[in-house]
Amino acid sequence: MLSSVSGLATQTAPPETSPSGSGSLGTLQENLRKKKIPKIDALRAVSALIVVIYHFGFDFVPAGTGVLVFFIISGFLITWLLLDEVDKTGTISLGHFYFRRTFRIFPAFYVFWAVTVGGVLLKHGHLIWAQAIATFFYVGNYYQGLNHYPETGLSHCWSLGVEEQYYLLWPALVLLLARKPRSLLRATCAAILLVWGYRGILVFLRAPEEYIYTAFDTRVDHLLVGCVVAISLRYGYFSRLLQTISSRTIYILLPLGCLLLSTVAASFLGTDYRDTVGFILDPLLVAVLMVQLLASRSRWLAWMDSPLLVYLGTISYSTYLYHELVGTFVVRAMGGLPKTLVLVPVLAVSYAAASISYYGVEKPFLRLRARIESWRRPVLPATSPIV
Repeated sequence: MLSSVSGLATQTAPPETSPSGSGSLGTLQENLRKKKIPKIDALRAVSALIVVIYHFGFDFVPAGTGVLVFFIISGFLITWLLLDEVDKTGTISLGHFYFRRTFRIFPAFYVFWAVTVGGVLLKHGHLIWAQAIATFFYVGNYYQGLNHYPETGLSHCWSLGVEEQYYLLWPALVLLLARKPRSLLRATCAAILLVWGYRGILVFLRAPEEYIYTAFDTRVDHLLVGCVVAISLRYGYFSRLLQTISSRTIYILLPLGCLLLSTVAASFLGTDYRDTVGFILDPLLVAVLMVQLLASRSRWLAWMDSPLLVYLGTISYSTYLYHELVGTFVVRAMGGLPKTLVLVPVLAVSYAAASISYYGVEKPFLRLRARIESWRRPVLPATSPIV
């Protein structure tokens, strides 16, 4: 069965063409074989920056788009990693998957949780224990959605709950259908369509807007769009379409422009637009943009692989965790200064806190993970993407 799966990947892989334009699926496939996939860190860095800017007074900045990009990247990378394991070993080790996820996600998160909760208790502040406990167990998204989204230092962790719930369910489905990639693609597309219909019904019935925004059952389609991209690229589905949209760098302006228009529409039309049209259109546009960026050789996009952006993308997880906690202290310390003057120190302190978390917590646990994995034969070769 291993040979048949690997054979499928080989036989249906996108053609290694290289048109006169600046992008091609050949370039994309070359980039996907790299241990560090180009431009992904830049997308993470920009997404985290958007979220930080929004949370400190710049309401016109689409923080929701930043979160959306994180969701699509997660769906894409996790699926690519799982399919890579299937092609190389014939199966998926769920134990190994959750072992790696545990060492990657939990240490930084639980240190952040302890610092946040401990800080509130030391100051004798008001701690919403139900929210803190829900966040601790990665179900804070449902607490936020069912309780009118209380604003605290833990509120933004709702998105981590959505991703963790995805990690619990998706690998098992891939394991079940990985040897039938066409069935996996169809099942994933069907699930996306079902979520679209279900979410539309909730909007029609006037379900709480906070629930629609934060619940796993109303946002999982955004992760699944990333999964569809990974499956399609892995096995050559939609190759002609993907080749067309990635053939010229200038085509990147199309999804960017449409995203801008959709963001403007949401600001005027409100959550009814966002929760229906926006939540369908925007993830598709982000997926197209991601494919275009990964397929581009243009020197005009070389800045996306600069050391600074790669680093900021690397620490984006901790940036997302700590930006509200440390940024709030900066805002208070700088009194009533204009928010444009406060933003720079907020960013500086956020990145400093994220760096401390990365080097003090994330990296030591990643080294420990690598040490434990070295004691046994690794499941995947070193060429697998870093996730």
